[in-house]
Amino acid sequence: MLFNSLHFVVFFFVVLALNQGLRRWPAAQKSMLLAASYYFYGQWSWAYLGIILWSTLLDYAIGLGLVRVRHPRRLLLVSLATNLGLLAFFKYANFLIANWNGVADALAPAWHVTPMDILLPVGISFYTFQSLSYVIDVYRGTSRPRRNLLDYALFVAFFPQLEAGPIVRDYEFFAELDGDRRVDAARMQEALVLIAFGYAKKMVFADNLARFADPVFDAPSQQGFWDTLLAVYAFAFQIYCDFSGYTDIAIGCALLLGFRYPQNFNYPYVAETLQDFWRRWHMSLSRWLRDYLYIPLGGSRHGPARTYFALMLTMLLGGLWHGASWNFVIWGGLHGAWLAFERAVLMRWTVWRSEARAARMLRWLVTFQIVCLAWIFFRSRTFADSRAVFANLWHGSAVAFDPAKHGGIALLLMALLAAHLAGGLRGTKTRLMQAGSAAYAGALAAIVLLVILFTPHASVPFIYFQF
Repeated sequence: MLFNSLHFVVFFFVVLALNQGLRRWPAAQKSMLLAASYYFYGQWSWAYLGIILWSTLLDYAIGLGLVRVRHPRRLLLVSLATNLGLLAFFKYANFLIANWNGVADALAPAWHVTPMDILLPVGISFYTFQSLSYVIDVYRGTSRPRRNLLDYALFVAFFPQLEAGPIVRDYEFFAELDGDRRVDAARMQEALVLIAFGYAKKMVFADNLARFADPVFDAPSQQGFWDTLLAVYAFAFQIYCDFSGYTDIAIGCALLLGFRYPQNFNYPYVAETLQDFWRRWHMSLSRWLRDYLYIPLGGSRHGPARTYFALMLTMLLGGLWHGASWNFVIWGGLHGAWLAFERAVLMRWTVWRSEARAARMLRWLVTFQIVCLAWIFFRSRTFADSRAVFANLWHGSAVAFDPAKHGGIALLLMALLAAHLAGGLRGTKTRLMQAGSAAYAGALAAIVLLVILFTPHASVPFIYFQF
């Protein structure tokens, strides 16, 4: 079920009404939210709902067992092996088969393996990481096992974040579940602003940017310099508007149901370093990778060499988490290499570290370009397509800039960049959440009008649903 569909709008209003009506009966309210979450996911695939149920029951039992058995590490390994095994099977089995067949075709064609006919379950990367974080935290002693199965099942499957995050920690979710979840006027205003911004980002900007970027990336060998250059920046804002739009809607819907979720995006394109970018982009994944991968690998505690190794491996695996393709590995590797370069070289330069306006502008410009160039590998379907995009940028056809063809998209991208920088520096969205009723109502009306006027006819799935 897509957030940008009439089906979801009707579904959410029904859930909202039931949630309000069942406030006096907490157990019934939680049961309704869990049933609604399973229905929400089942609209995509009822069969794959069994994977969520299995993961829920397994990790619930393991969480209880971790504080009772003499060798809790064994139970932790069972959870890791089972959850990561399921993730690997559905997400990476055919990727491994394709690479095996590439070697077999050259050395021993008889060893060729037929790819499996399997469909990637929507959201499996997200709910797997969320469930694993609970088990690891209980094992570490930083969280208590949840004894109520209904509560834990709702933590894993709660529909606002189920399909594409944010990745919520158990202590964050249960603190909200156990607290006072009444929604006052201030919370409602905050939630509606988030939802309105989310729909505008997705339907007005991301879906329209896709109409320009997709044809270029789908057939890069047929493009010239200006089409390719503008498509690279168009995709940078497409993926930001698409994914941050999804999480704005998810966080806003959760807030209307009484759950405050952590922020997942904080104007990432205002970042002056790549480290700062990852503190602002997909923040729930960034902290997951930091807490459960980077720090256990040694982090910054064992000298520069160990730090650079931890950075590279974390980002390589983070890239692979996004998809079964060498392009994602390259994308993660580029981020890891530049993060290491920042630490090893750039931060040693006095001029680079300066707080002078020129130095800050230079840091921002370099960081923004690195991020946008790395997106080429993220968006391209194959490595050959990535090479074609870079070839167009390096020595593309010398077709002149065509104002009729390129002017509109160029102006839109400049306006989006200006709005993004202004929002990051001045907190536009936060101000609107706290604005008076007249400004608030006027802004919401303007956003609704934008959505009505500029939304493309066809509903486009969110980009991160494929992960």
